[in-house]
Amino acid sequence: MPNDYSVQLHDLISEKIKSADRHLAVAKDNQDTKMQSYWNGQLEELAWLRTYLKAHVDLKDFVYYQ
Repeated sequence: MPNDYSVQLHDLISEKIKSADRHLAVAKDNQDTKMQSYWNGQLEELAWLRTYLKAHVDLKDFVYYQ
């Protein structure tokens, strides 16, 4: 059985990714390059965090996210 805390962390990261994607789309629509850079950076950090959790915290052979 997966660690409930890890599942909650991955759920939180998924929500943050969705939110950042929405904000990035708005920034692109407004042609706001500063905000595009900011939201791209946020997405990179969230991807790094998910990779770190997968490598160091998560149970092996169990997928917590989609």
